[in-house]
Amino acid sequence: MSMWSSTNRLKYMTPTPKIALFGVLLLLLAGIAKTIEIVLFVVNQRFHILQMIDLSFVVRILFIGSVLVLLVAVLECRCRSDVRNIKHSVRQSLCDPAFGNPLHLREGEIEPSVLVMKNGQEYTVRIECMSADFEAVSDLETVISGSLKNKYSAYAVVAKEEDIAGCYVDYTIKDVVSEYGKQSLYHTINDIPCDATKVYVRDDVYIDYSRVLNSSAIVSGRSRSGKTTAIISTFLLPFLKMGRDGFGSEMIIIDPKSAELSLCPHVLSPDENGNVEHILDAIRRFNQLRIMRQRTINSACKESGVPHKWFELGMHPSILFIDEFVSIQDLFPKKASKEKPDYSLSAFQGLLRQIATQGASAGCFLILSTAEASVGTGGLESAVNNACGIRVLMKPSKEEARYLWSAEKLEVVRERRYSAGDAWFSADDGINNSVRFVKFPKLEFGEYEALSKLLTAYYADEDDAHNARSAANEHCAVPSPDDEENA
Repeated sequence: MSMWSSTNRLKYMTPTPKIALFGVLLLLLAGIAKTIEIVLFVVNQRFHILQMIDLSFVVRILFIGSVLVLLVAVLECRCRSDVRNIKHSVRQSLCDPAFGNPLHLREGEIEPSVLVMKNGQEYTVRIECMSADFEAVSDLETVISGSLKNKYSAYAVVAKEEDIAGCYVDYTIKDVVSEYGKQSLYHTINDIPCDATKVYVRDDVYIDYSRVLNSSAIVSGRSRSGKTTAIISTFLLPFLKMGRDGFGSEMIIIDPKSAELSLCPHVLSPDENGNVEHILDAIRRFNQLRIMRQRTINSACKESGVPHKWFELGMHPSILFIDEFVSIQDLFPKKASKEKPDYSLSAFQGLLRQIATQGASAGCFLILSTAEASVGTGGLESAVNNACGIRVLMKPSKEEARYLWSAEKLEVVRERRYSAGDAWFSADDGINNSVRFVKFPKLEFGEYEALSKLLTAYYADEDDAHNARSAANEHCAVPSPDDEENA
């Protein structure tokens, strides 16, 4: 362990200036040796001393040595790995007194240990310090980001993880400048990636549903923030492209404001009288689907004797998407009437609670959209809120973000001027746990037209069956299977 010193600045420099300084010292000694040789030569000439002192060999050795050392300094600077460069930069910013001593170290105290590890395109900087206060060690985001200059000026801290025992803090750094400009561009529906367990936010950024602990999602953003487009392009279109499975998969979309979404087929909105009883029936049907799928999975587990996941049985994701969540709550009666005991706000919230907390294991996912993050806490039950392991805030600000994430998770994010489609997001999938910036896909086609076509195709078989049954009833007067069951 090395002890901190406020006077030994050379100690905290990178190897290059240290090696170069040694080379300059050798060159200086060569010059001194040559000067001595010349002076002795002059003295010998003046006093007619026959014995000559030849230091040319020493001068030559010192000169060649200095050139070699300076060459080594250049090679060391050029060949030094990124890991070592970052380590030296961070260590200097923490220890060199000229950088302000951010850890408030005192003479003779143990210096912080800096370990840098490369993880793909990211680097993890681990700071350990026995002498410094742990709070100081865990508050170095700005210091570390500021220490990354020249080649690494585009890098900054994007995540932080504290050791549970308080021994060290890991800071994740990456190139945030190039990251800021990355965005997937879809020219047609065919460009959208389609996977039963992965939701692609960007070509290289995805949410893994097979690993997410709490799979419900809350997407927040003010008007014109790109919220609805992000949900359509990321969550709805990919799963609609897969079509329905053999287990009754559903894609239920609810637009309580009867806006653009309501113009698409199979999208549910309040009727002309503001009644939403049919919407509650659809949500109840979705919950029954969840129960049925879970029973199917349980039966498969009993037969094989091993646990099965929904996607292993060939199930496709089933989505319940509620746009403008706060608005729809105002449409439900606060108390149930005697005529309709199952039609109330509490019934609606109870169904959402079941779907959000129990739907993931059956591949049934809830997506809630809110206009502002601040209102979500007032209208969203804590059980549903906690079940939203996927969180997105469009055109984010820290003021709104604090309603979605804890203060600790927001310490490393920086506010900028954002455009529509820009967002902070996180997911409990072991990959995107930390809050990060991302641009949601940009569509070069009409998202509502594409949604309409895919919804029509998604429910085509069901519509054909329904139409055929209606025609039979009208022209043949033969009771349908549904009528027989009711009878």
